Amino acid sequence: MIQTNPFTQRRLAEAIVTVLASGALCASASAQTATAATEKKSDQLETVIVTAQKRATDAQKTPISLTAISGDEIAEGGIRSARDLSGFAPNVIVNTNGAATEIVVRGITNTNNTEVGNPAVGFHLDGVYLGRPDAAGLAFFDVERMEVLRGPQGTLWGRNSTAGAFNLVTNKPKNKFEAALMLDVGNYSTIRTEAMINAPLNDVVAVRAAITSDKRDGYVDSRNPSANVDRRTDDADNVAGRLHVSVKPNKEVSLLVTLDSAKVGGAGYGSVPLPLKADTGYLGRYATAPWQPNTDNKYDGVAAELNWNVGLGTLTYIGAYRTSERNEANYSAGNTARTQLNQSPKQTTHELRLASNGEGALTWVAGLYSYEEKNSTTLTAMNVSGVGIPPGFGLGFVQPKVSAESVAAFGQATLAVSPVWRVTAGLRATRDEASRTGKNTLLTPTGVEARILTVNDASVKSSKTNWRLGSDYTLSKDSMIYGTAATGYKAGGFFDGTKTATIDNTYQPENVTSFELGIKSRGMNGKLQTNVAVFRNDFKDYQASYRGQLPGAPAGTFVTITQNAAKATIQGAEFEARWLVGNGRFDANVALLDAKFDEFNPVGASPRFDNSGKRLIKSPKYSGSLAYQHTWSMAVGSVTARAAVFFSDKYYLAPSNSAISTQASYTRTDLSLGYEPASGKWWTQAYVRNLENANVVAGLGGLTAPNAFLAPPRTIGVRGGIRF
Repeated sequence: MIQTNPFTQRRLAEAIVTVLASGALCASASAQTATAATEKKSDQLETVIVTAQKRATDAQKTPISLTAISGDEIAEGGIRSARDLSGFAPNVIVNTNGAATEIVVRGITNTNNTEVGNPAVGFHLDGVYLGRPDAAGLAFFDVERMEVLRGPQGTLWGRNSTAGAFNLVTNKPKNKFEAALMLDVGNYSTIRTEAMINAPLNDVVAVRAAITSDKRDGYVDSRNPSANVDRRTDDADNVAGRLHVSVKPNKEVSLLVTLDSAKVGGAGYGSVPLPLKADTGYLGRYATAPWQPNTDNKYDGVAAELNWNVGLGTLTYIGAYRTSERNEANYSAGNTARTQLNQSPKQTTHELRLASNGEGALTWVAGLYSYEEKNSTTLTAMNVSGVGIPPGFGLGFVQPKVSAESVAAFGQATLAVSPVWRVTAGLRATRDEASRTGKNTLLTPTGVEARILTVNDASVKSSKTNWRLGSDYTLSKDSMIYGTAATGYKAGGFFDGTKTATIDNTYQPENVTSFELGIKSRGMNGKLQTNVAVFRNDFKDYQASYRGQLPGAPAGTFVTITQNAAKATIQGAEFEARWLVGNGRFDANVALLDAKFDEFNPVGASPRFDNSGKRLIKSPKYSGSLAYQHTWSMAVGSVTARAAVFFSDKYYLAPSNSAISTQASYTRTDLSLGYEPASGKWWTQAYVRNLENANVVAGLGGLTAPNAFLAPPRTIGVRGGIRF
């Protein structure tokens, strides 16, 4: 088992600085090799290689719905965190709900961001699954590409991916020296920096180090002089670093060791009362905080990837160990509550797989996977104003032992029946276990336990064998049609309380059967690329979460409750296009979505409700984006302008589809203008994001009264960089 230690974690920043310094010395000694290479401009769309099927394949020849976003697009688009990805792929919404990252694909998400919640979209960093994706927002620097896979990915990408999977691939060490610096300055006192250096130490070992910092004032004005609250919330005071060490002793064996570390500070996330006071501008971003919020979170990880060509195929092992320390003091907008969260999840993952080499008539991959998470969580909410809570009193949620385990065996094979027709079949057998012990308490105004409200004691086990069947047919050299039928599975779980004869605080696994038909094509001599997909997802025991009164507990005991909707049906269509026109490029995507609860009338709900026939959360009937980018080439360099508009129909943020949980239809316009000299040694860009300054509700919160977390407002700035 791969493990880390406090010394390794504390010394990551020093290691990166050491590598930067050593790289600078290498540059001084070999200045003639430190010239910047300017990539040749192509009159065709580039071929993107992805690992969506655990093998390197051309994205346009991979028979699944996927969008690959290149590292250049991530940098040029100003993508600083996962939530900036919204609009880059059809039927994909990424937001933050408090400190958590919530990803929605084709109307499916998970809003249970507690220590027992499971995401519906698996987020992977260089192939490593992140069970708590709040750390995902800090990884978007020195990136090679982002792969967005839509639809159930339970065969190859594993646990809790009933909606899809994200795989963020970072840049790896190369056998040449290179370095880069970037500075971004903008409104809200934004100062963001990035630095990268890549240095081959010899013919066998190469290192790549990157570090980033992000500091800005908050997007929510929660200042309250009477309570000595002087900082705006939803701010940033973050630093993150990553160190890759690549060892390639020969052509058959390679080893990559990665250390990463991040620290999140500042006031932290901020919420505003609902309904919003304004749909645009400052008035909708104002809240009165009852006390000074503060965040002090740390994330550390170590991973190793070994690839070994053993003749029969390539054997790959990926092992990782990750730790987090969350220390968040915050408020609940519209309430007098003061909250304090302390959490320390630790996860260990192992994956061992063997994949066939080459592109013969039969290609295959098979493997084993394990995941283990240990966690401890304490949340106190003082001075809560709610039904059944005495004035000045508070609530305590103490969960000292939280654990989850998952093991799986998987395999997938593709057979070329003819030169133009292939069939694919895959299986994955998964077993999950989860347990928790703890209690919910009533606290006196001094924070002393007055009495126990509920005892939390639960454990669940679940297992499932998922399958995937597919077929694809090559229509021509540049086009293919494909069809798939697949199943997906998300583990069962529990919420607060203890199962009794009259109250069941557990919920069943979520299962989905998906059908998809798609076509991928290129035309006009590689200048036009179009992808179309239609799909239907039939969910059984869909897991829906909401904030509610805990059944059987004293009045005022509000917790996150997850229950099964008996059935939910999702169907829709997606269209993506990219078109080179002279010195310009059009990018477009459109998504149509019909996502409803067929049956959602849980017997154990308190109070009872019936959401049958209502729309799933964050599932607009239509959404999409249109962008145009134009480059003017001159002898002294090039100027590039880009305009992008994202649009969305209205959607709901609660299963009840209530008016207060409705996000109205909106548009978001992003503009940029950049310059790069002919040498390619530096670049600069001015930008504006969310030109409309729309206040878009990203998620719902609140202890006893609903409040909202908002997507970023209008941001304006200038960024630039130097390449060595």
